[in-house]
Amino acid sequence: SNNRAYASLQEALEQGEITTPLAPTWFPNGYKLIDIKIEQTPLKKVYTAKYTSGEKILVIKIRDYLDGDPVYVEQNQGLVEEYKVFGTTYYLFANLEDNRAAWLNESYECDISGDVTIEELKLMIDSIQKG
Repeated sequence: SNNRAYASLQEALEQGEITTPLAPTWFPNGYKLIDIKIEQTPLKKVYTAKYTSGEKILVIKIRDYLDGDPVYVEQNQGLVEEYKVFGTTYYLFANLEDNRAAWLNESYECDISGDVTIEELKLMIDSIQKG
């Protein structure tokens, strides 16, 4: 595990030589980055970025499959909507505890989950593509 301090998830991804746009640039309600963890197995490298706003928590996970493509988005209950932006399908889920967006892009499986609204998730998604 690599505990170097990164200024942003984008910076951590760039260090991992990931050029595909995966990290949001817009965050809701005063969320601030508090931690980025990078864990690697032979199969994948996982970037986990944690943000907080007061008591609220938001987590972004990017799984880089080093040895082939992920086959599906891990789904749990509560699919609300499929949101398409620039040819990528983002699956939006609502649960009791939190809301979640999950998607595949090339060999990356990504999700954003936490104390945010579906509308805020869409704004975060929109900000990924704008860079």
